[in-house]
Amino acid sequence: MKEHWPIRRAGKAMAACSVLLWVAGLVGSSAAAAQEEEGSWIEAIAEWLGSSSKSTEEAVHREASPGEVFRAVQDLMAEITILRAELGVYDYPPEAEPQEDRAPVHVYAKTLEVLSKVIAVQRRYDVPVAEERQIPFKEIGFGDVLGNVEHIIAELRKVKASMVIGRKIEPAMLVGGQTASSVYKSLADASVLLDGLRGRQLTPDDVYQNCTYILDEMELVAARLDVSFDRDPPDVTEAKRSKDVALQVLRATYKMINLQTRLGMDASGVPGLTLVRVTPSEVFDSTNMLLAEMARIKLHLDIEALRDEQPQPKGKSSRDVFALVLGIIRNLDEISAAVES
Repeated sequence: MKEHWPIRRAGKAMAACSVLLWVAGLVGSSAAAAQEEEGSWIEAIAEWLGSSSKSTEEAVHREASPGEVFRAVQDLMAEITILRAELGVYDYPPEAEPQEDRAPVHVYAKTLEVLSKVIAVQRRYDVPVAEERQIPFKEIGFGDVLGNVEHIIAELRKVKASMVIGRKIEPAMLVGGQTASSVYKSLADASVLLDGLRGRQLTPDDVYQNCTYILDEMELVAARLDVSFDRDPPDVTEAKRSKDVALQVLRATYKMINLQTRLGMDASGVPGLTLVRVTPSEVFDSTNMLLAEMARIKLHLDIEALRDEQPQPKGKSSRDVFALVLGIIRNLDEISAAVES
């Protein structure tokens, strides 16, 4: 019987919330107090849900191995699986493609994608929403990635708590032989599992927003190097497909590698895109890699400034994204030319 105490506690907490709301209505006060009360019991149950998981509730590690991060991602996927089962989500998302040449900064960028989807799930189920994050100004290590995965698990448990789902995960075992690429692939699997919970897959709107973030970061770099910057995308009149956008993102990747080489950096590899049946999710993933590379360039140039967050665009098409990527390429050419001179 003791194992069911959080559900009874949740019921009492919800009843308390109802009373608070009723009293607040009588006295004419706002619902802020009731919302704070609701958030507190959600956090309390979320903490209980994670009390048995050593891999995801420890203090943030300054150093961690790829195996530790991989184990935490397996815990994350277990939490997602419980939510999907309890909420009746039965779609069959495709398994992510194997990855190569990933570094911790790329994996961190992937955790930001996963976090954005968890935030969308929180909004859908009316749960207190987490804050968006950016790649921090530092050399990213596996400890940073682990801390972000732990944060994501805690936020996902808030959704479980709000749904009064008491099922706990069985903490994953530590498995050796993991790499940044295998952790990245596992996060990609977690990302597509979240699509069913948030109610949709990634769309051109999401890719468009990522491209605006790339432009924001590039503008900071251009200002540091005293290079003119043009935010207005070129006109594109004909219809485009995701595959067309992916081809231009690959072009932009090569341009980014060229800029890194001219800056005296170790250039990163090109993301693997089959270009056979390209989806917005795959294009988003490749733009996420561009964001990670921009973070490396900012660190190299000692640019600590963070970009401003922007609202989610709506109604964008692949043609709009195509034009924005052309703008990224044009500005990369301008910056590279200035570095060469």
